[in-house]
Amino acid sequence: MRLLAVFLPLGLLAACGGLISQAPPPGDLTPLYRAQPEGVYKGGKLLPLYGLNWFGLETCDRAPHGLWSGRSVAEILAQVKGYGFNALRLPVAPEVLRDQGQVASWARTGDPAYPGSPLSGLRYVLEKAQGLGFYVLLDLHTFRCNLIGDQLPGRPFDPARDYSKQDWLEDLRRLARLSLEFPNVFGIDLFNEPYQLTWAEWKALAQEGAQAVLSVNPRVLVAVEGVGNASANGGYPAFWGGNLTEAQDGLGLGDRLLYLPHVYGPSVHQMPYFSDPSFPENLPTIWDTHFGHLSTRGLPWGIGEFGGQYTGQDKVWQDRFVRYLREKGVKVWFYWALNPNSGDTGGILEDDWKTPVWSKIRLLQSLMTAPSGQAFDFLPAEGEVVNPERGFAADSYYPNEPTLDAAAKVAEARGRGFEVRLIRRTYYLHAFASLDTLPQGFLNTLAQDLQSAQTAGVKLILRFAYRPDENRQGSPTYCDPPKERILAHLAQLGPVLRAHKGAIAYLEAGLIGPWGEWHSASPEQALMDPLPGYNEGAQPPCGRQNYDRKLPNAKTLEIVQALLQEVPGRLVAVRYPMAKAKLLELSAGGTAGTYPSPSSFAPLTTSEAHGNTLKARLGAHNDCFLGSENDYGTYYYTPGPQQERERDYWSQDTRFTVMGGETCTPQPYIPPGVTDPAGYVYRQFQRFRFNNLNLNYHPNFMTWLAGQRFGPDTLLEALKRDLGYRLYLRRAEVNRVHLSPGQDLALKLYLENQGLGGMYNPKNLDLVFVREENGLEVARTLQANFYGPPPGEEAVYTYTASAPNQPGTYALWLKIYDPDLPNDPRYNIRLASRLEYRNGRNHLALYVHVR
Repeated sequence: MRLLAVFLPLGLLAACGGLISQAPPPGDLTPLYRAQPEGVYKGGKLLPLYGLNWFGLETCDRAPHGLWSGRSVAEILAQVKGYGFNALRLPVAPEVLRDQGQVASWARTGDPAYPGSPLSGLRYVLEKAQGLGFYVLLDLHTFRCNLIGDQLPGRPFDPARDYSKQDWLEDLRRLARLSLEFPNVFGIDLFNEPYQLTWAEWKALAQEGAQAVLSVNPRVLVAVEGVGNASANGGYPAFWGGNLTEAQDGLGLGDRLLYLPHVYGPSVHQMPYFSDPSFPENLPTIWDTHFGHLSTRGLPWGIGEFGGQYTGQDKVWQDRFVRYLREKGVKVWFYWALNPNSGDTGGILEDDWKTPVWSKIRLLQSLMTAPSGQAFDFLPAEGEVVNPERGFAADSYYPNEPTLDAAAKVAEARGRGFEVRLIRRTYYLHAFASLDTLPQGFLNTLAQDLQSAQTAGVKLILRFAYRPDENRQGSPTYCDPPKERILAHLAQLGPVLRAHKGAIAYLEAGLIGPWGEWHSASPEQALMDPLPGYNEGAQPPCGRQNYDRKLPNAKTLEIVQALLQEVPGRLVAVRYPMAKAKLLELSAGGTAGTYPSPSSFAPLTTSEAHGNTLKARLGAHNDCFLGSENDYGTYYYTPGPQQERERDYWSQDTRFTVMGGETCTPQPYIPPGVTDPAGYVYRQFQRFRFNNLNLNYHPNFMTWLAGQRFGPDTLLEALKRDLGYRLYLRRAEVNRVHLSPGQDLALKLYLENQGLGGMYNPKNLDLVFVREENGLEVARTLQANFYGPPPGEEAVYTYTASAPNQPGTYALWLKIYDPDLPNDPRYNIRLASRLEYRNGRNHLALYVHVR
């Protein structure tokens, strides 16, 4: 059930409290994160970090483990985010930072988009983590990818192994540069488990390593682990990285320092104190000796690694350690591990990399602040997001092409670098202009063409016209049929069009004048009137140079109303802003033969939009866009208030309707004094909220677009990306993650339309619950007649949906689909966010638990 949709000015939602931070301005030295005794702060607010270690990037596989299971990075992260984790510790090796070697081929088994370059792969993981709201600690885990596990070097560098101190410092600077690129990287772990060093040795090196990091990014934290047993340990053997017994100060780093020791239980190594009769109550004294004493010194600390199999004695150990962390108020910790393939600890997922180990997860959730709900922030997608009813359109003309091969049109466009989901199909009916009845063979062809479009997964922009050219001396003469014949033809077309409505994007009014462009109407049939003050003079039969017979009259209105009636639920685009204004004036009883009054140029309002009125169902098309100062008669001929009124009318009216068309000149008209032609042209597309453009005409105009630099690419690429709607899901929220069967769940979606145009045909929204255990799907309808925000605007949508009746853990997916083609995912809408899109559904990176 839909509760609320609130439209907001573009950019207002940037202050809505999401997890994503923007990169700082160059030279900004203000700390983004601060370490205090209570924990890590961001923006002055305490930031609890409930973390997991996800290893693999430190190995010679050079990719996070688990992708071989058929799951993507985003899918794995979204699942664990649903359990309450909000932080990752990512171990890496220099080979990844230096982009050396090859990523394991299995990385693309579950994530085909995973890059082949090790460094690009790390960036890919960081991007997905940022998109899902994870904070990241980058851990320089080893100095050779083959020195892991029991072979960890225990010191940050070793010249005898061809890795010097300068190599280490430079790799720390590389990590710091990544933290500038990804502001969700809150810290750099200077080196993993330096167990071969004394505390004095490691302290001096840590200070030097910290300076290397902070010289690049002073806003990030540096994490310092403990040493091993080469230093005093209070008489209690410590795990590698767990001995901070001698740490007594902040290393001169102030609020940049976060101590992160490692500690484990019996499943990793049987320490003598695990056999003490007082176990596990003897452990807090040992932990205090090794690192807990930092609290009494006012030094910030957390836990960089802890974990185990969570069975037998190890379960006793973990239960006691978690209680210790609660007693100490520790709010920064990273469990080892997400991975199930950690031999001595296992992970929070089973070996299938999907089934949760609930005993461990519930233990860790006891350390988390129980959320009443969850919210995820998404990064915007890059490049074109191919979707139905938008973008560049192919074209096709009957009878030149007797039948439409839509799949061939799509393939031809793809060969030219265009992914088309629209074909502009114009039917020239001059052979039937003198017939009172359209041949059944033509009606069959029309039905076949519509089916061809649907088979190819595209929609048609339809125009019917009786005159394939202007009447020129020495050329064939084409005439407008009488109104009654046109209405009879429309009555025949209607049943075919209604039967295939799902394959129709919208119609252009057509029918009158050369090419159906609503000028040069035949004087004999008078389907349009001359513009006021225009004297067309004596004309040959059907008219020749009477371009300004273009003013709608009662006959025009009757034809348009019949076209709308024959195809309910679809818009009809008219050729001129003046034409729509006059049609509305006539429908309200206005005077024929006059230019429309200023009050007739009132654009659609929010309350009028998407209704079944003449005003709401008339869209626009400009077939000479940017052709001249007035787009060759599209607007009032002479510059001034009237021309600007028409431009403003179209600009505002298309907020809720469709705008399409084509260009007609080899290059755009650029007004004198414009110094940035590409920017000017883009702004005109933006002003008139273009949904689509014919990619075939004018061909030289397309070449011009491809040759203009605009932003990081060309103007043509920008239009591929931005024509039509582009729905960016900025944020998704639920009010609870634990539900009873059938309990109401509140879902809030923050959507921004980053495209030039809007959605002009209604869609349906479903929330689909997909059970993790067996793939059971439960769909709940959120809204019918969904249009999304207008172009350049944002909106907040709030819905309620009842939870499934069957217990389980469910992933939440959003399905935005065509009500006329509900079972064809090619017509579903893909959000312009960096999220997983599968089977026509958008993964919201939210999980709920029904118990």
